[in-house]
Amino acid sequence: MDKKFVEQGRLALADLNEAVRLSWFWLALGWVDILQRYRGSMLGPFWLTLTTAAFIAGLGPLYAQLFNLEMAQYLPYLAIGFTAWGFINGTIADCCNAFIFAGDTLKQIRVPRLALLFQVIWRNVIVFAHSLPIFVVVLLFLGPSMSPVILLVIPGFVLVVLNLVWIGLVVAILCTRFRDIGPIITSVMQIAFFLTPVMWDHRNQRVDEIYIAINPFASYIELIRAPLLEEAPDAIFVVVALGTLVVGSALAALLFIRARRRIVYWV
Repeated sequence: MDKKFVEQGRLALADLNEAVRLSWFWLALGWVDILQRYRGSMLGPFWLTLTTAAFIAGLGPLYAQLFNLEMAQYLPYLAIGFTAWGFINGTIADCCNAFIFAGDTLKQIRVPRLALLFQVIWRNVIVFAHSLPIFVVVLLFLGPSMSPVILLVIPGFVLVVLNLVWIGLVVAILCTRFRDIGPIITSVMQIAFFLTPVMWDHRNQRVDEIYIAINPFASYIELIRAPLLEEAPDAIFVVVALGTLVVGSALAALLFIRARRRIVYWV
């Protein structure tokens, strides 16, 4: 094995260890980002919650009729799916600029590259947490049964976040090196929204299962949505999420090893 590659791999691992050790750093910066972004706003990130709630309340009844579904069945499905998609899409979009927006920081101080990525992901987790009122309303809408299956949302969410880490790292590096990649990713995510069962239920539509199985975003959303609907996620979704985590993390690690030392020259 190339000695230079081994050395770069050691430095990449050291970057990860340093980012984990400095967790207080990117956790604090994530909170600061939220405070600065919504400074002067009365509702802050809750504006996103209200926007999402308005979207669901406006389109929910319409699409329930289009799909010939009961409101009690469709509205929770749409609410959770759309909110989960917003988290996934928003995280990937922000990760495109993770290194670009931190260019001055990278040039002035020694900071782990991965810490900057973790900061972006943590910031989006905070924004996603502001959607909890929507989930509470959905649970009340479903009734007070509160099945223990709901607890599966915790490992499901963790698995989704871990997948977003490697996806975010890949897009962050590519968008830093090639600035045209960002708009391409935005367009791809817009198409993916319609190809992913966010607003439509694959179980009630005539859609081949293969189209759901090969779409990792469908698995990520179901890992969050199914438990909140008091259903255990299908095994295929768990397998796909674990598979993309293993393969994607390996590819992201190789890319990071190759690109880590060059990032500061690209920003």
